[in-house]
Amino acid sequence: MIVKNIVRDDEMEPVVTIESQKDDPVVKRILEALEGIEGVLIGFKDERKFPIASDDVYYCENIEDKGLIYTKNDLFDCRYRLYEIESLSPFFVRVNKSTVLNIKKIKSFRSTINAKLEATLLNGDRIEISRKYVPVLKKMLGGIS
Repeated sequence: MIVKNIVRDDEMEPVVTIESQKDDPVVKRILEALEGIEGVLIGFKDERKFPIASDDVYYCENIEDKGLIYTKNDLFDCRYRLYEIESLSPFFVRVNKSTVLNIKKIKSFRSTINAKLEATLLNGDRIEISRKYVPVLKKMLGGIS
């Protein structure tokens, strides 16, 4: 792989050009990563791609090595790893081993057993927040008790 960066003095928007053989899996992953830079995730449904703004994401989870993106009324397959999703928005936070949550979509909390929390989202979904991640979430939300 050859990587070349051309730095210009003018104020043009960055341009990325990739030349490759057809259907190169490495190039496909690079393109998906670049598409995600602006806070947009690419979801898959019925063999079609859908751009999903990070503000529209309620949460993402991995179930049996399958990534899923949940929006208000829809569900998409996802090819991102959870750590990649966490880095897309300052409002995304890991809340358990398999879930990243958009804190802007939380409606309410309630305590559960073993120092865990349960978040009810604006769309009615409920997400368990394991005790390992409770302090991080509380800090992000300004120290709720």
